[in-house]
Amino acid sequence: MPNTKASKPFVESLLGAFRANRVEAHLRFLSHPLLEGRGVGTRGGRLAEEYIRSVYAAAGLEPVPGWGYRQEVPMLGMTPEPAVEFVSAEGVITPEYRQEYVLEAGVPEERVEVTAPLVFAGYGIDAPEYGWHDYEGVDVRGKILLIRVNDPGTPERPDFFEGRALTYYGRWTYKFEEAARRGAAGAILIHTDESAGYGWNVVRTSNTGEQYQLEGEPRFPLQVRGWVTERVGRELLAQAGGADELLAESESGAFRARPLGWEVRARVSSAIRRVRTANVLAMLPGTEPALAEQPVVLMAHHDHLGTGRDEQGEPVIYAGAIDNASGVALILAMAEAFAVTGTALRRPLLFLATTAEESGLLGADWYTRHPVWPLATTAAVLNVDGANLQGETEDIAPLGVERSTLGDAVRRAAMIEGLELRPEQHPEKGSFFRQDHFPFARAGVPGIAFDHGLHYRNRPEGWGEAWYEEYIARHYHQPSDSFREDFDYGGALQQGRVMMRTAVEVAEADDLPEWRERSVFRRRAAGEAG
Repeated sequence: MPNTKASKPFVESLLGAFRANRVEAHLRFLSHPLLEGRGVGTRGGRLAEEYIRSVYAAAGLEPVPGWGYRQEVPMLGMTPEPAVEFVSAEGVITPEYRQEYVLEAGVPEERVEVTAPLVFAGYGIDAPEYGWHDYEGVDVRGKILLIRVNDPGTPERPDFFEGRALTYYGRWTYKFEEAARRGAAGAILIHTDESAGYGWNVVRTSNTGEQYQLEGEPRFPLQVRGWVTERVGRELLAQAGGADELLAESESGAFRARPLGWEVRARVSSAIRRVRTANVLAMLPGTEPALAEQPVVLMAHHDHLGTGRDEQGEPVIYAGAIDNASGVALILAMAEAFAVTGTALRRPLLFLATTAEESGLLGADWYTRHPVWPLATTAAVLNVDGANLQGETEDIAPLGVERSTLGDAVRRAAMIEGLELRPEQHPEKGSFFRQDHFPFARAGVPGIAFDHGLHYRNRPEGWGEAWYEEYIARHYHQPSDSFREDFDYGGALQQGRVMMRTAVEVAEADDLPEWRERSVFRRRAAGEAG
């Protein structure tokens, strides 16, 4: 057993105060139908924020100097009513909203109208390090781009775009950012279940109803942005030489963006309102004044999708029990354990419940633009987005372990807990770039997402993977992700214990974690822009 602070006797006392009944109590409340899915800026969302604040205060955690327990995140809510048609000499395609396409305005305007040529941009990637230039020699200013999701990496080419693992170039956020940087009027992504790792139902649920933006000038403004189904995407490609041929050509580094012969006529009317929402935070002070600006951040997002209507038009609540009332329940129970045991560490701990993760990591993004402590000296971010509520596992599979020296602390913590540390279990889904630690990583702060393992004790081989596939297919971002009396908290406690041991080691260490040499991230110098 390694001789680290994370394995010393006081840590066992701390972990003894981290209890399943506390996790269950917080989860039960946060996923209760009375909170109406914790939608951003809704009554239920504000109730969740007030509950988290009250738990912090009752436990004895301190408000953050200059901020209190709330960091207001100014946002705009925009409820889109779109219409789109694709017109060519061969005819008109008018897809059905929600069933075949979703579309929103990328700028905070009540009415946006765009008429522009449609350009197929392949993967929409400019990556000099891979010799990949989909936009080279092509002016896409004022055009609407049709873009494939994911990146061209394959298991057969492990050194090219990280093979099976999805890079940031494959994320939809990058596609929109790059399109905006190049002056496009809009971008439409082609969804496939295989490339996304989930069905069109998730796209529909997540991108209809009220959508959110940080207030102020958008970082990456597009007039319109959205998705179409694979069938619609292939129909649009067919006119310009055949869908199969174009898709195959876009797998080649020689591909360049090209017009498809369609004119896009898009209109989005949006009801706009200012939204009141906040990140909720609290601190346990450190013992060494020289390390007072080097917090270890323990984080989970408190928002979910709110309310909506199902395909029959009936009202439904997206309770978000696993995603992510469970993660917040874990950090609240951790906070209580640290506070009740009087644990004092060299560096401060910052407990951070972020808002608007489901809308594009907006609360975390806002924090990195307006940090409580300098990001250049923030020690690390430990994030949890989904607790294991199915029972104990033999393993744990955090995201980002190999990217920084922070992973060494996680590895030691897992070993003490008797858990096998496994690599990311579905790297093709790019989950490292989809959770709230990512804006911190992009700003230079080493981060880990504490995803749980899938090798369950006392279950047949493959049971965990089957559970995961069913959850993604049937319950992820669906009303059925709700509280269940038969949740088993043993696995959640394993996650939390590894996370707490990691926090202790980082908070007690002489040096800050650093990114590995090959990582695309690095710590920023004080005052350097992210």
